[in-house]
Amino acid sequence: MNRTHLAIFVLLMLALSQGCASLTNADSSANSDLELLLCGLTKCPLRMFLCVLEPACRETLTCNSQCGSAGVRSQQQACHLACQLDQGSRSGIYSSLVQCFANNGCLPTLPEGTDGQCLVNSDNIHKVHVLESLDELDGTWLEIRGLNCGVPGSNWEGGYDALPCASDSWIYHAQQWWYHTSFCAPAENESCNEQGVVHLIAEPRLSDQETGLLEVFYINPPLQPQHERWYILSRPDPDWIMYTYCGSTPIGEYAGVNIMTRVPEPSNDAMPPEVEAAFRQAAQEFNFPYEDMCVTDQSPCPPVTAEADVREWVEGL
Repeated sequence: MNRTHLAIFVLLMLALSQGCASLTNADSSANSDLELLLCGLTKCPLRMFLCVLEPACRETLTCNSQCGSAGVRSQQQACHLACQLDQGSRSGIYSSLVQCFANNGCLPTLPEGTDGQCLVNSDNIHKVHVLESLDELDGTWLEIRGLNCGVPGSNWEGGYDALPCASDSWIYHAQQWWYHTSFCAPAENESCNEQGVVHLIAEPRLSDQETGLLEVFYINPPLQPQHERWYILSRPDPDWIMYTYCGSTPIGEYAGVNIMTRVPEPSNDAMPPEVEAAFRQAAQEFNFPYEDMCVTDQSPCPPVTAEADVREWVEGL
């Protein structure tokens, strides 16, 4: 065995000892983990080695290794995302390692066309609600219903809109607007798991090239770049909104639809009948079944810390 083979063997054993994969487990999640590990060893060997040596990176890998038993694929993806944004944020190596995985095609993706569909096109864009200013969105909005619910066999298998405690906040700070979204990976009872709430921050802007388009550019995503195009499908009340987002990362495109509100005690039951009627009409106009939208229970969720998170981010720049 030459030095190169020996180094790879040692790295493989170290990585396996930290829970990256299990050679003795023949199920699909273990096979997927092993494929990821072997691809990483081939394409990103230095980062893999540094990750194994760093405690915070090893902790994140251990977190990732537990996601294979987190339920259906969408729940596994949510688990991985929470690991990246929680433990991964404390590592100086992990984000670089995952970015290398993505850049070299090591990360798994959902089949094309199953992770949501962009609903706005040239035939219906005239129906979207047009914002005059981001001031209209000021504050924190909580998700009530969503369309990308992670249902196997649907065209919405990512499950992003089924994440517990999902929120959108629009914060004006340091002479500009910021977008903050928070959520958590689901536990068995569909509440937040033990990792708690994680968040992403973005720079939003209203497009001056396309009427009705709101662009969102994430500045701390797990994978760079991440960009979303938003369209408001209906806003029958200042405090209730239905929007669709079409996004992309280095590993693929995704989309979803959310109903959000900023009323004091948000719930699906608190939605006024005339608001629900308008949302049902919008669903019909943009060609998706309203009843396919899953409902989010915000009652067990902790307070949203958007303003503090944005301030901390800006002060760290």
